[in-house]
Amino acid sequence: MKEKPAAWELLIAGVGGWGIITIGDLLAKAALKKYKHVVWFPSYATAMRGGESECCIIFSDEKIPSPIIYRSGTVMVLGAWRIKAFEDRVHPGGLMLIDTTGLQDEHKVLRSDIRVEYLPAMETAVSIGNVRNANLVMLGAYVQLTKALPTQLLIAEIEHRFGGKGREEVASACKQAFNEGMDMMASRTARGGK
Repeated sequence: MKEKPAAWELLIAGVGGWGIITIGDLLAKAALKKYKHVVWFPSYATAMRGGESECCIIFSDEKIPSPIIYRSGTVMVLGAWRIKAFEDRVHPGGLMLIDTTGLQDEHKVLRSDIRVEYLPAMETAVSIGNVRNANLVMLGAYVQLTKALPTQLLIAEIEHRFGGKGREEVASACKQAFNEGMDMMASRTARGGK
């Protein structure tokens, strides 16, 4: 993203059980420590696992007129079959982050007026020991690319959410996944693209 927008908008789409709501909540709670106004608006189907899930997060120092947005500056998709439903929901000049799990040629984004980053989030999470942390890989990539929030705010929120007595290993794995996403985008940017 070239310049800081008046409000940061992120729409996360995926499937219930993949941590879509969780990372939206983490981001919103971290944003409360930096911005005056924060909206977190989750939406999910009746099926807790496997049903469609999405959430919208907006944070700004200006008042937010609505918690609901159709188009967003950034759209993150976990679940390749949801790409087409959300491709048009990115503002021109915006960013789309996509986990490559299950990605086929027919799923790929056709728009040329947005930046699209395909990330092996699920593969990365598996390689570091916990498939359930793919959402945190994506969150790390988002923070690295947008610089919307200081990294330490997210790390503190991850420690608060997943840490505690006897849970140091869980919190450590979550922070590792988040850092892997950041590192992936940092090295990609240093190489000048994909």
